Parts: sequence; structure tokens; C-alpha cells
Amino acid sequence: GQTGTGKTHTMEGDLSDPDNHGVIPRSARAIFDNLRSPQYSNHVVTCSYLEIYNEDLGDLLSDGSNKVAMMEGKNGVVCRGLSEERVDSAADVLRLMSRAQHRRHIGETKMNKHSSRSHCIFTIKVTASVQVADGTVTLEGKLHMVDLAGSECAKTAGGDKTTGNEAARERERMAINRSLLTLGRVISILKEQSQSRKSSKNIRIPYRDSKLTRILQESLGGRCKTVIIATLSPSITAIEESMSTLNYAQSANGIVNKPVSTSFMAAGGGSGSLSGNSTPSKNGGITTESWHEMECRLQYMQTQVEEAQAALGRKHMQQAELVERAEKAEQDVTDREVRIGLMEKEMNTIKSNLSDEINRRRS
Repeated sequence: GQTGTGKTHTMEGDLSDPDNHGVIPRSARAIFDNLRSPQYSNHVVTCSYLEIYNEDLGDLLSDGSNKVAMMEGKNGVVCRGLSEERVDSAADVLRLMSRAQHRRHIGETKMNKHSSRSHCIFTIKVTASVQVADGTVTLEGKLHMVDLAGSECAKTAGGDKTTGNEAARERERMAINRSLLTLGRVISILKEQSQSRKSSKNIRIPYRDSKLTRILQESLGGRCKTVIIATLSPSITAIEESMSTLNYAQSANGIVNKPVSTSFMAAGGGSGSLSGNSTPSKNGGITTESWHEMECRLQYMQTQVEEAQAALGRKHMQQAELVERAEKAEQDVTDREVRIGLMEKEMNTIKSNLSDEINRRRS
């Protein structure tokens, strides 16, 4: 949505008023309400808060150096240096959010007095164990809640020149619009890919053109369930931005993701204690890593089958095209043979008539 349309208010709301809480506090409360169910014997919940400001990554929960580096991990993109803090209640989540609010980059523009100058990703990671007849099932999940900076036009959202921050606001505006443009391109290509039957191997999706799309790669076109909230301005002067926002939402609605659940089972009633990181089972159970490996292998095999089916379809089309060309060539040969026969017959007739005419004149 455009700057000033209420994206941050939608995600965070008024932290001091429970009736006006946003998506993040309400999600945290719902998670802890569900975890109080008797079926969960134990659970661990951790939170992290990542900021993307001018394509630089920062940790909003860190008291020291908040620099974060992005690197490729075993299961996708990993943010090295991003701290995770354990929380035991929704109130703990609210305290983390209040602490992070003072560190987030906020500036004043013509359209918004408290404009977010960065994208922020609040992540809640849950690890819970459920007792079943054959042992313990451990469930793992992540919830990424993203507060995007709003798209801006330099003419309508330019900063106050009296403050002397025009250059900084312009750099922020360019970084925000560039990342949102990349996000729009990714969404458009993913929609085209979902609607067509072409193999994804033949289509380049520009995830790496922006750190925002690189981090949200799984959410945009991977194995996650994704919800997008579009915020609009009621002003007639914002009609172009509102149409652009609706086009974003319409394109994203056409993307088909393939959600995959994450769990593993420890047979024989294994230990019910949990830590922040899952460890291999010592009693012969299937570990999270092996479960991930099997899921990745299954997904790889499904991809291979889809590619083989696509290749077989292309071969069938090529064969049909070759057969059609061969039949057409045979038909052309037959037509030409008929024409040659008619021409030979006509030449023989002409020769006979010419011979008769020569004999007639000689006589």
C-alpha cells in the first residue's frame, strides 16, 4: 500500500490498548492460547525482528551491534547475527515490540508524519511436542509478519526541505521503491508461472535483485501459506497508487504455493524436553533434519516428474509436428507426380500435333 494508508497500524496497532492491537499482537495471543491446550506437552516460542533499511539488514532486538548478514543456509536463506529471544506469553511479545519501535527508522514526509522508512519482518518460531500413542510428535513452524514501507512519489511525498534531510529521504525513497518494484516483478512472474504449465526451470524469478524478495522467497513462491493485506487511501489524489496496490493484490492472488508441514516423531515415548534447536533422536526416531531431507527429496522427485512430463509433452508435440510435416511432404510429392504425369501427357499430345502439322505441310 501507499505511504500513510495504515500498514504499520494494521500490523502493530496501539500496543497499549488491547482493543486496538494489530496483526502481530493478536497472532501472538492466538498462538499462546492454542499452546495452552492439553495436547501440547511442551513448547518453545522465540521471536526475532529484522529491519531492511536502504538494503542494509539490522536487528531491532539487539542491544549492541545490530548488523545482520544474509547468507545461503542448508534450508534456504539465513540471517547471520539475527538474535532470537524466547517469549513465554503474549505480554513478552508486546514488550519486544515496544523495545523495537524506538529503534526503527521513521521519518516525516508530506504525506505521513511518522512514515516507516524501512521494511520490517517480525518472526515467531514455535516448537511444540504432542504426546501420541506411539511416542512424541514434535511440530515446528514459523510465522513471518511483514510490515512493508509504503510506495512513494517524489512530488507528493517529498520531505520537508527546511529540515535539510532531502538527500536522505530521496535515498530512502529510491531504496523503498526499488525493492517494491522487484517485489512486483517477482509476483507477476510467479503468477504467470502458476497459470502456465511451463517448467519453472525455464523462467528466471528475480529473487536476488532485492534482499526483501530473497528473504521472503519461500513465502512468495515456495512451501508457505501466505496472506497479503492491501491498504488503500480514500483520497482521490491517490487513485493511481490505489490501482497499483490492487494490481499487486490481484497478481498475488494468482500465485499457487505448496505448503509443507514440518514435524518429526520420536517413537517409544522419547524425552519430552525441548530446546531452541532440535537435536537428533537417540532412540531411533526420525529427526527433523532427516524429515526435511525426505521432504526435499520428495519435492525434488515431484519436480523431476513434472519436468519429465513436460519434456514428454514437448517430444509428443515435436513428433506430431514431424508426422504432420512428413504427411504434407508425401502429399506434395504425390501432387507433383500427378502434375508431372499431366505435363508429360500434354507434351506428348503437343508433339503428336506438331508431327501431324509438319507432315501435312510437306504433303
